[in-house]
Amino acid sequence: MHPCLSEHSVDSHCHIAGLADADQSSIRTAIAGNMDGEGQSSRIKAGCWLVSFLLLALLNFPVAILAQDGNPPIIHYQPVLSISGSMKLPSDVAVDQSGRIFILDGTADTVRVYSPTGESLFSLGGPGVLKQPLGIDVTPAGDVIVADSGHHRLALFPAQDKNPRFIAVPAPAGGKPSDPTDVNFGPDNTYIVVDNDNHRVVALNRSGQLLWATGTMGRNPEEFRFPFLMDIDQSGRVYIVEAINTRVQVLETNGEYARFIGEWGIEPGQFFRPKGVVVNEKNEVFVSDSYLGVIQAFKREGAFIGVVGDGHGKVTKFKTPVGMAAAGNRLYVVEMYNNRVLILEKQSQ
Repeated sequence: MHPCLSEHSVDSHCHIAGLADADQSSIRTAIAGNMDGEGQSSRIKAGCWLVSFLLLALLNFPVAILAQDGNPPIIHYQPVLSISGSMKLPSDVAVDQSGRIFILDGTADTVRVYSPTGESLFSLGGPGVLKQPLGIDVTPAGDVIVADSGHHRLALFPAQDKNPRFIAVPAPAGGKPSDPTDVNFGPDNTYIVVDNDNHRVVALNRSGQLLWATGTMGRNPEEFRFPFLMDIDQSGRVYIVEAINTRVQVLETNGEYARFIGEWGIEPGQFFRPKGVVVNEKNEVFVSDSYLGVIQAFKREGAFIGVVGDGHGKVTKFKTPVGMAAAGNRLYVVEMYNNRVLILEKQSQ
């Protein structure tokens, strides 16, 4: 499993949302007992305070989101279908124009394809073809593109063809090997790719040539800290989830910064561990929070709309929601630790 899917690692690689590297280092060093004197005492105290704060946040954040039935506003979605099969720790989902559902079963290195009513149709890839795939997208016509993270490349499956074409994702000069964790079909016959290890987003043409690259490690505009999943709206803007920076960063079609959506915190409209993002046909932006098990919605400009919930005004609690897709009035949610995709349909308010 790719480390960005882990909820429990203490490594600094894309795992503890909201903590700076210095904070993580302080905690690790204090635990290891490598400090002495007043410095050791003060930093241990600081580390204990930080741990206490995090535990308090973990206890209070679900209360803030989940206990306020009707406040924050509830967006009523009703579950209509659950697809599980033999999947184990799926990560992402996509839907084509005919309603077929493409689910990325990363531990099996396989794309599993289902009918709109949940019948298994066929699969793509498999061990040796894909390795630790994480993100997936599909065109209306059924062309499938996969972020083949373990092979540092993209895998393109043309419609009606199980034989993929591979596209290498170039690494930056002096950087690490590329680590594509998500990919979308972009405007003007491009591929937009999240390169997690190199803290950047790149655009490639259909031949795999680099058109633009945005990002370096940091917290400022056009900077990322292990970006993960993404989506593109109808105008071509790119929405990238940053689990550690606890936000969604929006880029224009040329890769320039547009805005941030959300921030770290324990109130509605804030995130603890965002992992997935999808923009529907109404330009509503849905963000999954894998630790809290909630999905929040925002306007394209960043204003908070509400939380996905049921018809009784209660927030829907998902089990480790990660990747998502939207089609019509339906929302498709990967519940990683439930080993399924849950399909919900929007109801009249």
